[in-house]
Amino acid sequence: MHFPAPFKMLRLSLGLMVAASEMSECRSIPAEAKLPVRCDSSNSSCDRTCMTNMVELILDSMVAHDPFSLPVALNYKATENSHPAALGMMTSWRTITKTGRPSLLAIDTTNGTAYFALDVSEGNDSVPNVLRGRVKVVNQLITELELFINRYRGDHGFSFSAKELPDNYADLMNPPDNRTKASRETLYDLSEALFADNNDYAVNVSDSCQFTEIGWKVVDPGTNSTGSLTPLGCSWPDDHPVDTNARVALVIDEDMGFVVTSGMIQGKAYPYENISAFIPDQMTSAQEAQVVWMKEMTTLGILPMVVPTAATGETLEVLQFYNGKLQAMQINVYLSGPNMTSAWL
Repeated sequence: MHFPAPFKMLRLSLGLMVAASEMSECRSIPAEAKLPVRCDSSNSSCDRTCMTNMVELILDSMVAHDPFSLPVALNYKATENSHPAALGMMTSWRTITKTGRPSLLAIDTTNGTAYFALDVSEGNDSVPNVLRGRVKVVNQLITELELFINRYRGDHGFSFSAKELPDNYADLMNPPDNRTKASRETLYDLSEALFADNNDYAVNVSDSCQFTEIGWKVVDPGTNSTGSLTPLGCSWPDDHPVDTNARVALVIDEDMGFVVTSGMIQGKAYPYENISAFIPDQMTSAQEAQVVWMKEMTTLGILPMVVPTAATGETLEVLQFYNGKLQAMQINVYLSGPNMTSAWL
């Protein structure tokens, strides 16, 4: 990495001060910079149609490999797979070649935020990946953009299916017309309880509640094939992961019953047959069971296994709640090294 000499740094600092002093006027920007001119200081809000269009603009700009076409604020914050960067330095705008309409779209017009998820192509349509994102809009300009792109099971820690995602999410985007919608307060309380350090919040779970992780209806065949291939249902377990700094109610969509929450979960990637599974540290019984199984397999000496390795799971978890019951739970994780925190905290 090259660091400018002190004289160059001084010259750069002076240049920035001059630029800042000129920002009080709306200035035309040279065409070669490819930056949109923004002179509108309107305080108008962004309704559902506006937020939908904003998400589609983001996706279209990725396919066009042109992040500079987006209406971003003069000061914005953005991450891709937890890495903070300017949009023009992000991989998604370099590699994504095909998108489409979001398979899941949650819109919060009160907060000016939206969450979206869909399968995308990075050049090989037969091997799609999963793009997830959260956007915040103020005065019709993007002020925050949080992106994750999961390319296979290791990114999440166990689950992944870009091919099943559209059909699975379609059910969530078409709730019954005669449903009883949850209040904003109820959805907020649900989000707040998700990673809470107590179990005081009781949740009624629908018998048909859909449980997915990165598009996949999760099955647990077991380490000795003693489990089941029937998709698991939703649950609200007592030993749920805890994050006292969880980002609560990032998106509350009262119309669709969605609420999005983010937590940083510490755990380990354990061997699971010839693959691996990320297990949060709070789920001690599950971790202990994997240790026992690993010792048995080590004694037999027939199966190469990954060594249990500490990791952090950064989540954007989606719940859907209406008719007084939990209707869907999506545990969407992106793994990084141990003891990590979020750039958004």
